[in-house]
Amino acid sequence: MALFEKKETIFKERNRPLWEKIKEGLKEAGIKASSGSYEVEPPFVGCGCKLDIRDFSGKGKVDRKMYYITVKVDNLAQARAVMDDVRAKNLDLEVDHSIKVSYY
Repeated sequence: MALFEKKETIFKERNRPLWEKIKEGLKEAGIKASSGSYEVEPPFVGCGCKLDIRDFSGKGKVDRKMYYITVKVDNLAQARAVMDDVRAKNLDLEVDHSIKVSYY
């Protein structure tokens, strides 16, 4: 995708498995998309503030990233159709964000 082309975000969630499936679906459909992730939660403050006690609870590292996918506006309708199709096929990957999970 060119630097100054008009783009639209079609996916922005904290769901890595679904993000990967949608990227694969867009690639198979021949739609060029840019994707990435960024940290949502800041680290705790204190001694060794980069270490979070939730990572050491035995359930593995906590995923704190927001994942996104953007596509060109010209391909927006086709990309949304592919995304809806991938979501329908992978309902088991949907995450209920209303449930707050604590690892303490």
